Amino acid sequence: MRPILDRPVIAVACLVLSLGLSPTRLDAQRAAAFAEAPAPGRYAEAVNLARVVMSAVMEESGTPGMSVAVGIDGRIIWSEGFGYADVENRVPVWEETKFRIGSVSKPVTAAALGLLYQQDRLDFDAPVQRYVPSFPEKRWPITTRQLAGHLAGIRHYRGAEFLSSRRYETVTEGLEIFQDDTLLFEPGSRWSYSSYAWNLLSAVVEGASGEGFLTYMQEKVFEPLGMVHTIAGYTDSIIPHRTRFYERAEDGRVLNARFVDNSYKWAGGGFLSTPEDLVRFGMAHLGDELLERETTKLLWTSQRTNDGSETGYGIGWSVGMTGGGSRWASHGGGSVGGTTFLLVLPEHEAAVAMVGNMSQAPTGYVPSLIILEAFLASEQLAAEAEGTGPNLSGAYRCSGEFRGESIGTGELDLRGDPSDYWGRIVWGNETTDRIIYASSSASETRLISVDERGRLTDTRLHAEGEGVAGTWFSGGRRGSLMCQKP
Repeated sequence: MRPILDRPVIAVACLVLSLGLSPTRLDAQRAAAFAEAPAPGRYAEAVNLARVVMSAVMEESGTPGMSVAVGIDGRIIWSEGFGYADVENRVPVWEETKFRIGSVSKPVTAAALGLLYQQDRLDFDAPVQRYVPSFPEKRWPITTRQLAGHLAGIRHYRGAEFLSSRRYETVTEGLEIFQDDTLLFEPGSRWSYSSYAWNLLSAVVEGASGEGFLTYMQEKVFEPLGMVHTIAGYTDSIIPHRTRFYERAEDGRVLNARFVDNSYKWAGGGFLSTPEDLVRFGMAHLGDELLERETTKLLWTSQRTNDGSETGYGIGWSVGMTGGGSRWASHGGGSVGGTTFLLVLPEHEAAVAMVGNMSQAPTGYVPSLIILEAFLASEQLAAEAEGTGPNLSGAYRCSGEFRGESIGTGELDLRGDPSDYWGRIVWGNETTDRIIYASSSASETRLISVDERGRLTDTRLHAEGEGVAGTWFSGGRRGSLMCQKP
C-alpha cells in the first residue's frame, strides 16, 4: 500500500490550482500533509493512515488547523497537530494548542454531575428547583435526569443566539435567555437536543455543591485528571496556546470567525481543551480514577422516552454500537470557529479525540472511528498494506443501498494494483470522492475516500462475478454496494 499522499508533490500542486485554493490554504495543507512527528514503530502503519486521513479532510474542507490524540490502555500513544493555529502569523498547531470544544463540554460537565450523585448530594429525579430555586416552575416538573438526556422540553438556540457576544457574569444570569419560555413538550415524552438544558445543569452543579460551577470543574474534574490545558473560553483573558477561530465562506475562502462570548453556556459548549486532555478524560471513565464504575454505567446507559423508546443518549453522552458490535460512548461539539469529537470504546479501553479551529470542520464519528480502529488493529493493518489481494482495478458502474433502500448510483474508477490502488468515485448527484488510502488482503479490499466537503467513506469490497460487492460506512451510516463493469 502507498497512500495517495506519497505521490509526487506536483500532483498536489495541480490539485490545488484546479480547485482554485488560496496560498494560505495551501500552506496549511502542506504543514498538515508533511508533518514530521516521529511515528511509533508498533503503530507506524496506523499513524500513516491517520496522517493521510487528517491531511485529506483538511485539504477538502479548508480547515486551517486540526489536532488528534489516541489513547489505549490508560496512556496516550499518539498525538499530533496539523496546520496552523494562527494562519496570519503562521503559528503551527501543537499538542498544547487549545481549541473550542463546543458540546463536548457536556460530557465533561456530566462528570461533575456523576461526582455529586455518588456523594448523595444530587438526586437525578428531584425537581430542578431543589438545586436552582430561582428557575421558574413550568406546567410539568423537570428533573436533572431529563435535562441531562435532552428530554426536558427546554428549547435550543433561536435566531442569532448562537452568535451572542454579550458577557454574562454568572451562571444564573445566563439562564435569563430562556428561563421564562414555555416547554416544547411534556418532559419525557420525546427527545429534543438542547444546550440550554445544560446551562441549567451548571446551575444545578452550583446548587448541589455549594461552589461556583467553574471552580468545581477546576478542582474536582480538571485537576484530578491532569487536564491542565482545559479551561473556560474567557474572551477577556490571555490564554496561552489558544488557537484563532475560523469559518469558511460560501466561495471557499477561509475567514476569521465572528466574535462570540460563550460565558452564557460554559456547561453546554464553552470550554477550551486539547485532544490529549479529552483523551485523558475519556479514559478516566474506563476505571475508577474519577467516577465509580456504576456511576459511569449510569452516564453511558441510554435514556428512554415515556413510551419506552431508547434515545441513544445517556447523561451527557451519546451511546451505541459499532458495526463490529463494540459499544461506544461519544459526543461531538460544534461552536463558532471550532469543531470537536470525542469517542471512547470501553471494551477496547481506547479513546480518540479530534479538534479543528473552523466552524463545521470534519471531525466526526467516521474519521474518529477509522483512526482509532487503525491503532487497535495495527498488526492487521500492516499485513493488509502489503496488498496481497486479487486485482480489482477497472471501471465499474455502482449502486448503493441503505437499509434496503437505494441511495443512488455512481461510477468507480479504480486504478493501480492491489499494493497501490488509487482513483475516484463519482456519484449521480455529482459528488466526487477521491480515494486517499487503500489496502488489500485475500478476503477484502479496503478503500477510504474523501469528498469535496471533507467527509470520509470507508468501503470494503470483494470480487463477485464480473464485478465487486461490499459495504460502505459514511456519516455514521452503513450500507451495501454492488458494482459491475460496463
